[in-house]
Amino acid sequence: MRVLFIPLAVASHYYPMVPLAWALRTAGHEVCVAAQPGVADAVVRSGMPVCTVGASFDLFAGLGRAQEVMREETGRSLAGFGEMSAIPEDVRRRYVAARNAAHTGAAVAMADELIAFARSWRPDVIVCDVVALVGPLVAEVLGVPLVYQAWGPQLPAMVRFPGHGAPVDSWPAELRALYERFGATPRAVGGVLTVDPCPPSLHVHELPNQLVTRFVPYNGSTVVPDWLRTPPERPRVGVSWSVSNFAHLSGQKPPLAVVVEALEGLGADVVVTAAAQDRAALGPVPPGVRVEEGLPLNLVAATCSVAVNHAGAGTMLTVAAAGVPQVMLPQEPGQLRNAETVAAVGAGTLIRGPQTDPVRIRAAVQALLAERHWAEAARKLRDENAAQTTPAEAARVIAELVAARE
Repeated sequence: MRVLFIPLAVASHYYPMVPLAWALRTAGHEVCVAAQPGVADAVVRSGMPVCTVGASFDLFAGLGRAQEVMREETGRSLAGFGEMSAIPEDVRRRYVAARNAAHTGAAVAMADELIAFARSWRPDVIVCDVVALVGPLVAEVLGVPLVYQAWGPQLPAMVRFPGHGAPVDSWPAELRALYERFGATPRAVGGVLTVDPCPPSLHVHELPNQLVTRFVPYNGSTVVPDWLRTPPERPRVGVSWSVSNFAHLSGQKPPLAVVVEALEGLGADVVVTAAAQDRAALGPVPPGVRVEEGLPLNLVAATCSVAVNHAGAGTMLTVAAAGVPQVMLPQEPGQLRNAETVAAVGAGTLIRGPQTDPVRIRAAVQALLAERHWAEAARKLRDENAAQTTPAEAARVIAELVAARE
């Protein structure tokens, strides 16, 4: 069969799709990815062909504007509130509307090119990111089944998102108009299956037609550097952070810089994995801190005793799959929920609040290095993940679903 993958326009949302894409390909199926240009390089590096669509719209600029709504009206970032319920209701409504408008804008920009390509390539099934609004539309136009791909614990608020239970009349008018233009029927629940690569103990909200699978880390490809081939002589603390999606308020030091400051003189081998933009924002680093641009996190995590991160879903699950305890500094409500799930099973600790406090970070890392129960809980979480259904089995289930419709 032919399988068309549709990720969001960011590598961190494409990476969780790669193990399933390769499982399908190695089972003998044809795979292609249709995506906005921002993720095309990541797709090619993963070994998959890509068709680029929707170049006219910058999804993450739109999502950034939603955060600007928050900062302009309250003087605080999302991290300043933590829970969505703490945001004033009128501000929350405008923030959610701005985010939905960004996702809808991406769908509108992608639709014509994507549907034209899909009609010519003729996929038998669509696999799309759980928040890629164009995926259900393409599946409906082509009359093929839709499979959602999750990437971490989903918030209960997902039931208010189009395609996951939200009544169609509550959808953005522009999205409903898009369906009407293509003569497609919008459905409150769009997918016949949701592939969920997240250990059950970290689940927050059950997804419709859920198939829980093993999280297989993929964070890109590289030549393994020589220094990483030798076990560290001291405990290694791995730091992973993305400042590009979480702009700090004016006058505040970038959180990554505060984390590095907190770890100075700790007596540990500190490795920071960063994109070029993150590295530029970090500035000079103290002796004993190694900063690596573009080094896949899974390669470093496997050598660490403790990890420090912002609790993004892909980062958190990559560290969990390695069996490493985490110190998490969530910057928005979804990350807070991720951190709370890990903390609840004892595999890490979280530091709340918008201000990254070097004293608290240092104390948390020292505790995780010194007290065995953190590492034991992290290994238990790793083993739980390893016991889940493999991507190969998920590929078989998808093939059976398609065959049953023929």
